[in-house]
Amino acid sequence: MRIEFVYFDLGNILLAFDPGIGCGNVAERFGVTAESVQNAIYTSGLQDALEHGSIGGDEFAAKVRGTLGLSEDKLPTGELLEAISDMFTPIAGMAELMDQVRLRHRRVGLLSNTCFAHWDFIRRQSYPMFVKPLDVTVVSYEVGAMKPQAKIYAVAEELAGVHPRQILFIDDREENVEGARRRGWNAEQCFGGPAAIEIVDRYLAIP
Repeated sequence: MRIEFVYFDLGNILLAFDPGIGCGNVAERFGVTAESVQNAIYTSGLQDALEHGSIGGDEFAAKVRGTLGLSEDKLPTGELLEAISDMFTPIAGMAELMDQVRLRHRRVGLLSNTCFAHWDFIRRQSYPMFVKPLDVTVVSYEVGAMKPQAKIYAVAEELAGVHPRQILFIDDREENVEGARRRGWNAEQCFGGPAAIEIVDRYLAIP
């Protein structure tokens, strides 16, 4: 069946990211060690909870402050969320690839495990792949489920409004690709750039 909808993952497909940079931002700005920030946010599972949408920004920040031994005055919620989110870099060629998908009269969507803080930060930047509106945006914190859980694919499938075999999904993690394939989607693993361009060209060449 002809591909009618292309879903892109966010991290390592459209934008490169480095959590170490975010942890370093917090360490530098608030006088703690990057290792302690890493433990407070990632090792503790708080980042996963934030991306699942099971906790909000205020609760997240309060727990991080508790672990780091800092008061709200010393580590304000807004500044913490901004610091951990400032870690993204656009991947070359991906904005142009999304435009090529549109020029071929297919729709474009985002399917990502991410949290409110990261997505809010990204939307406030001038990244070229987000200058034009997406047809569908599916982010884990809003759905309450993360790839490769079935629920997030089901939501994305319903919003795409096409047969599962008419969806192409590109993600950097094999388990997320397998989750999509279990739904009957076409799905491929890569890390953006030339590999993603080749995948899209191959699938969209099918009449």
